[in-house]
Amino acid sequence: MITILNVPTEREFSQRKLETYAKYCQVLQWGRSHPVEFTERFMGISLLDIQKYAIAGAWNAEFIAWLESRNAGKTTQAAIYTMNRTLLIPFHNTYFLGNTGAQAKEVFLKIEKIAKREIESFTGSTEVFFNELRQLGATGDGFVRDPSSFHTEAFNGSAINTLNSDVVNIKGKRASLVVFDEAGWFGSELFVQAEQFTNQDENFKLGGNINLALEPKNFPRQLLYSSSASDEESGFYKKVRSFTRQMLMGNTSYFVCNFNADVVRTATFNGDPYPPLLSQVKIDKAMQDDYDKAMRELYNHFSAGVHEGQIATARDLMQCTITKPPLLGNPDGVRRFILAWDSARLNDNSVILVAELINDEKIGWRMELANIYSLVDVATKGKTPLRLPEQVERFKDILLAYNGNDFGKLDYENIEVVLMDAGAGGQIIGGASDYLLANWERDGVVHRGMIDPLHKANETARNAYPDAIRNVQLVDPKGNRNDLFKAIEDLLKLDGVIKLPAIYDGKDYLNMFTDDGLEEVRYPLNTEEQIGLMQVELLRKELTTMCKYTNGDSVTYNFPPEYRGVMHDDRVYAFGLLCWYLARLRRKQIIQAPVKREPPVRKTCVSALPV
Repeated sequence: MITILNVPTEREFSQRKLETYAKYCQVLQWGRSHPVEFTERFMGISLLDIQKYAIAGAWNAEFIAWLESRNAGKTTQAAIYTMNRTLLIPFHNTYFLGNTGAQAKEVFLKIEKIAKREIESFTGSTEVFFNELRQLGATGDGFVRDPSSFHTEAFNGSAINTLNSDVVNIKGKRASLVVFDEAGWFGSELFVQAEQFTNQDENFKLGGNINLALEPKNFPRQLLYSSSASDEESGFYKKVRSFTRQMLMGNTSYFVCNFNADVVRTATFNGDPYPPLLSQVKIDKAMQDDYDKAMRELYNHFSAGVHEGQIATARDLMQCTITKPPLLGNPDGVRRFILAWDSARLNDNSVILVAELINDEKIGWRMELANIYSLVDVATKGKTPLRLPEQVERFKDILLAYNGNDFGKLDYENIEVVLMDAGAGGQIIGGASDYLLANWERDGVVHRGMIDPLHKANETARNAYPDAIRNVQLVDPKGNRNDLFKAIEDLLKLDGVIKLPAIYDGKDYLNMFTDDGLEEVRYPLNTEEQIGLMQVELLRKELTTMCKYTNGDSVTYNFPPEYRGVMHDDRVYAFGLLCWYLARLRRKQIIQAPVKREPPVRKTCVSALPV
């Protein structure tokens, strides 16, 4: 005999509502089995065939690597994937990690734009995801932009959060999915900390007299690494290699997809050809501009990348990169700059590097590279530098711009120092520094000359040009070369001491965040800013190629043999001048730091104590 007990509830459901809930559950179960079809039917987002493959292959795996070329749509793909799991799996917690907090927020903002139907290419997208979000606050829309972390929460208890790359502040989290955006440039310590988020078994339950053998299996906790290729020393390369081996051996816990530029260029939609995301013209131009970089970023070739004794890796430079355009002058008339000029006439490049000098309360003196100028004569066949008098005139224009003369500043008031090569390349005798000694005129205004009074080349000039301001420092390249490059090595290892402008991907704009980190804006780049970013890319190339060679007590810095005579080291040398000066400033700051003394302890005479 079976007795059916109907337990009364606080709210009785009508038959129609029960049927609605039953259909809702059927949709969820169907979506969990068919995530690609769910995306297209309910979210209204059409996917290319390669995107369908990546999402379907990753759905039930635990360890996922998406190795995809630039412009393959990795960020959009990760956003769609996360939205699906958030809707279909209750209490699903996602964390986005990037090298910086701003980078982690890019995927979150992509989700927000898709949910609000603000992406033009998704013409048929629906508001299904947006309608499932909890509206936080009277004017909230479900997307919370807290400076420390962007987050959103759905009615089913699932949530999406962003984290920055600070390994100290990301400990102790629990997640169902961790997405590493641009994982090729992550440090190993960040992987170690964030991978612990998913350590707890998804099927672990305790209490309530449950039988685990009868409980349905939960979706696996996932680690998703998404990036273009980096170098063979990166943690991402090791994971791609390991995951691929496991996948080929039939281990369904691992999934890897490798979409290079040709796969993206020939991508199909439902089996039919479709206009490509990446054109052959852009691929060919990238290959001509920088073959090694194009092979890495477009064709997913992990560069051997790490030369023996390399003074800086691409990951080192990525860690000190900020998404900002180069500065073309002194924007407010109060910033302070250092200039380094490695002048040349025929055999080398003549470059001027400008860096903003900042006295930070937390870390002391630091600098942000503002811009790089190449004084090249575009009319010459070999693109050799301008004639020396023309170089000097160009330097004077740069000097006034960064001094902030438009704000009524006195001569070189905001120029900390001008560092110049004192070797043969610098052509001291009759060279660039000699052209700066005398007073000069620009737009009817007379400006004072500049001199290094301590250098032997100016032994008689000190008396001949008494009005010259003493803010030039001539540096002997032979006697100081090792110190310059050692300063680069040392300072790049210090967190936050050196910052470089944004990585240039050929576009005429940058996606940046406002100062408070809450809003993403598109910053249009003018021609000068694009040229500046191109020059910074050349500096990055020189930095990652320069190596330190040790033979007993002898130390030399040079390019690997196959690059000698092919690459110039002018930008990295001038950058070394900047780092060398900054290192001396920081050392002086440490030596002269006031010693904190404890207040003297007042002693009481024993005889004065009460009996």
